[in-house]
Amino acid sequence: SSGINAEWPLRPGSEMNVIEIVEYNKIPSMISYDRWWLFTWFVMVPVTIASGINAWIVENEHLSHGPPPYIPYDHLEQRAKDYPWRDGKRSLFHHEYYNPVPGQGYSWQKKEDDDE
Repeated sequence: SSGINAEWPLRPGSEMNVIEIVEYNKIPSMISYDRWWLFTWFVMVPVTIASGINAWIVENEHLSHGPPPYIPYDHLEQRAKDYPWRDGKRSLFHHEYYNPVPGQGYSWQKKEDDDE
């Protein structure tokens, strides 16, 4: 009863005036807005939460055991030149527990062997 006719226009768009075109186009845009709003809150938000929970569970399972044993493969330790930071063997984002030092193995294993 707002005066908006949602049916297909009886005349082609080229014969309609600006007011008729604007009034006719309000309804599809509102339907689109409502669908995207529903899609965002009832599909994407739950999917995002479920993905975060899944990533947390998988990562906790992954971290529950230690890193694999160090095997000094030559093809994995080739460097044209040393890194320009620290001792040159550790990458910029080196983690002492999870990343072995090329040619030496894990730093924490070396410290445990020294303590014994």
